[in-house]
Amino acid sequence: MTQITTTKLEELNILKLYEHYGALERSLPLLTPESQDLARAELETCASIRSEKVDRVYYAMASHEDALERIKKESELMVLAKRHHESQLSSLKGLLNWLRRSLPVDSNKITGRNYQFVLVKKKDLTVELSIQPEDWTEKERDDFCIEQEVTTTKQTVVRSMSGAVLEERTEPKTKVEVLPNLDAIRTAYQEGKQIPHGVKVFQEYAIRSKRIYAESRMDLQASEYPGQFLSED
Repeated sequence: MTQITTTKLEELNILKLYEHYGALERSLPLLTPESQDLARAELETCASIRSEKVDRVYYAMASHEDALERIKKESELMVLAKRHHESQLSSLKGLLNWLRRSLPVDSNKITGRNYQFVLVKKKDLTVELSIQPEDWTEKERDDFCIEQEVTTTKQTVVRSMSGAVLEERTEPKTKVEVLPNLDAIRTAYQEGKQIPHGVKVFQEYAIRSKRIYAESRMDLQASEYPGQFLSED
């Protein structure tokens, strides 16, 4: 292709193409008729390449928008998957806590073929609420709630470019929240007193698991079923 300039148009980015087109267009009145024909041909080529690169901007934007939409959907799926696994894990822990009731009083181990669970009693009773304090009776709130007041301070300082303080403001913000008094609920439960409806108190156990190896299997069996390993002599 014959051009009036030696510029390699294909190598220009979109900004340079716009600059080149503008400069070439402004130079038209200064050129001879023959040179103007070459310049117009170059302008047409420049506009064509420029248009193609504008389209590439659209394609790139669309690609990133599609990627963001996919990420958003995947994030939603991950949240659902997380909730599912948390629910299943909670159910399985509940099962192990229930199985512990079937163990001898002095045992806290649930043993399988390859794995063993050790259940350790947590220091504090677990308090579970299915009804929030705002739905309790006034007496229940008086007996089993505490009021938490948190004050935070927001400080705004306006300075000049040289660093001089032009204005300084301090804005305290207080948030009052009614919370269940877990200690009072636990105490009332242990003393056999009435606790608010929708409140469940129970003993929970921390669950630890370990792999049973061949060399430790006999030791576990001997500790759990000592009678089987006593000699008759």
